[in-house]
Amino acid sequence: MLLTDGNPNQTADLTVYESSILDVAHTESIDLSVKLTLATEEVSEDVLDILLDHTRAFDPLSTVRRTIGVSDVVVTQQMKRWHALHTLEIVYRDAFNNQLNDRYQAKFEEYRLLSRSAREHTVRFGIGLALNPVPQAQVPLLSTVAGNAAGGTFYVAIAWVSALGQAGAPSLATAIATTTLQNVVVTAVNPPAVATGFNVYAGTTEGSLTLQNSTPIPVGQTFTMPDSGLAAGTAEGSGQAADVYVTGGPTLRRG
Repeated sequence: MLLTDGNPNQTADLTVYESSILDVAHTESIDLSVKLTLATEEVSEDVLDILLDHTRAFDPLSTVRRTIGVSDVVVTQQMKRWHALHTLEIVYRDAFNNQLNDRYQAKFEEYRLLSRSAREHTVRFGIGLALNPVPQAQVPLLSTVAGNAAGGTFYVAIAWVSALGQAGAPSLATAIATTTLQNVVVTAVNPPAVATGFNVYAGTTEGSLTLQNSTPIPVGQTFTMPDSGLAAGTAEGSGQAADVYVTGGPTLRRG
């Protein structure tokens, strides 16, 4: 996924690092969704700072970097970890400021150091860039037409595809319930300029979506699920991988 597609982590992801974070957030009335978004904003600003100040590698879009910002930045595993740890740093900073509790202060200092280390590791690994970024799709519109498919509840997501075959991150899944003799129709909305088509992923649960089309559906057309029902295609991916990597300068100015 691209950094501009949304938060690299969701609330459940934070529990991998801190199993008690949901209880802490509830006790201290801290909105984790707000903190995840704040962390994304702060990481994005820091990443832009790194790209503007790079010295060890070439940014292919350095001449327009201030204009495009981080719209081509790919969320690597290193950056995803950085974002999660920085979010926890923000949460415990707020919890400590609310209560002046030594336990929260210790957690804040722990995650501040871990976040800094994760940032430095991300910079050493490199900021991943997509040379032809394809943004995440919006949730598609679902409807039905008369057909011969079996009824049921179907979850559907789409992903935009460029002329070069690059696929963006899938949209959030949306569901529709059908009866027998109804076929699902998928309509993609608000295509970005880079998109020439889209892929459709569907399944009977949100965690089982697979590719339904053999070739991308052209922009402006719809996809109708066939009478045979769901296809056993490949599982949906997470979006583009980086084409190039840019490392920061020897002096890390923030953290």
